Amino acid sequence: MVKRWKKSIPWRTNSRKPLLENNNNDIQEGGVQEQGAYDNPSAQTTFNTHQEQQSLKEITHQELAELLQVTPGNTSEDGSCCAVPLSAQENQQSVVQLIERSAKQHFPKPPAELERNLQQHLLEVETVLQNELVRLSPLFTSEGLMGCLLECYHHQTIDHLHGLLQNISTSKNSFVLLNWVQHTYLIIISQALLVAASLQEVDHIKKVDLMLLIEWVTKAVDKLLENVQRDIKASLEKILQNERSQEGSDSDEAFIQLNVDTIQCTNAMCKAAETISKTLSDRVQEVCFQELLVFVKRYTAEQTEILREQRVKAKPDMKLFLKTLQTCEALKQHVQTKSYNIKTSVPDDTVKVLEEMRDLTMKLLLEIVAGYTESHLKNYFKSEKKHFFFLVEEVKMRFTKLSYCQDVQERVIDEVYKLITQLYFKHLVQSNRRKLKKRWSSDVGQQVTNDAELLHSTISDMAFGVQQRNVVLLKILDILECKDTDGLKLEVASMQQRSITKREDLELLLRWKGLSNREVREVLEALPEDQPRPRSVSWYSCFICCCTPRFSAED
Repeated sequence: MVKRWKKSIPWRTNSRKPLLENNNNDIQEGGVQEQGAYDNPSAQTTFNTHQEQQSLKEITHQELAELLQVTPGNTSEDGSCCAVPLSAQENQQSVVQLIERSAKQHFPKPPAELERNLQQHLLEVETVLQNELVRLSPLFTSEGLMGCLLECYHHQTIDHLHGLLQNISTSKNSFVLLNWVQHTYLIIISQALLVAASLQEVDHIKKVDLMLLIEWVTKAVDKLLENVQRDIKASLEKILQNERSQEGSDSDEAFIQLNVDTIQCTNAMCKAAETISKTLSDRVQEVCFQELLVFVKRYTAEQTEILREQRVKAKPDMKLFLKTLQTCEALKQHVQTKSYNIKTSVPDDTVKVLEEMRDLTMKLLLEIVAGYTESHLKNYFKSEKKHFFFLVEEVKMRFTKLSYCQDVQERVIDEVYKLITQLYFKHLVQSNRRKLKKRWSSDVGQQVTNDAELLHSTISDMAFGVQQRNVVLLKILDILECKDTDGLKLEVASMQQRSITKREDLELLLRWKGLSNREVREVLEALPEDQPRPRSVSWYSCFICCCTPRFSAED
């Protein structure tokens, strides 16, 4: 804990006299100088210098050396300390040399294993600074030497910090060093300056060269950013290697570990920087996001290859697709949330890569779903046996509930629901209705309704609260049972108004019902032109455009 500075007290007692007494003329001259010092800055400086020179004469070098716990520099021929006063300039230089030697002697040497023991070493430096400045402050203040003391210890501290900076190579220790300067050294030096200010010793304050500290901080920040970049790169590489080693693992931890570790890794760096400076935190964040972009590009390249291989397997692992979607969504949200102070294009570039990977993943996933759905529906519409139940069971089997990515899975199931509905409609209107009646039953409309209800019930169990995407199939029965043209116009107008189907899909449906070309034209001519409706962008927009007929499930 940083100690509080106490007001200085005279080092000498009344029983001890100065080695050189001032005569009356000296006192009178000093009084004249003091009177004019407040009106003339140069006179004030001359006065302070004169006072300091007088103070230097009031203590022998032997006494000062003993107090500083060093051997004196000036000795007589017999080796004893010379008590004869030196000239003013020589005297002051000698005092500075003694303080410098004392500071170097008291400062602890850096440990052999600095990276491991930096925190303890800085604690030792703090202890020396506190103890020596507190111990020496009373005498040096009373003798007018506080400025020399602060200057020497400030220089020694900065030199020592430069040495430490050159010998650390981790972001952790870079943060430790900057944090110590920010929250320990600045407090120590500030308390010393406040004492000097309270005693109106302005010249002593000026002796502390803060530019030395600014220069060191600049170098320390540059070194920190280099270490952060190297460490974050190494950490992200380990995360990617761990992801490769866990491929195929079904554990909950493995499913979310990549995005959790990645986010924690970048957040930890920024939080460490925040304890020092918000500005520094922003710069660290920018470095982290630069490396994150490189990481995301490598990750998506590897995942693209993995998922394309899964696409052609007989039994692809759908969890890999869900895991990739979960990772992309989590990293995208992280970047968008944390990048508001970054002015470069790095966050946008990262989001773009993640969105492209998300869309590709969804496209490949839906191609798999479309593959087995097409196979089931092809047999279903050409066989007398009702196989639709097997399709919904396969969907359930391939998309088992996953508690750790429920939101992503629900959105995927919703897209699967829309796709199956669309493919069912396509196979229905492309089939021969007369043959279908023979294979299924005389009531085709009711069978389609039963299938639509089974599909919705199954999907609802898999993703609770999912929107009803089977409305177009439920309307088939109404279309088939409608016997007059006017009623049919109302039914198809309702479907169009509710955005269930597009105009061209309605034409296919009417022809499948068995209407003549004239009747189809009559019904369609009563409909307004399709109006563009604002819709959310679908994850599979790049895939679904290849499927016909075109319609959108009701939102």
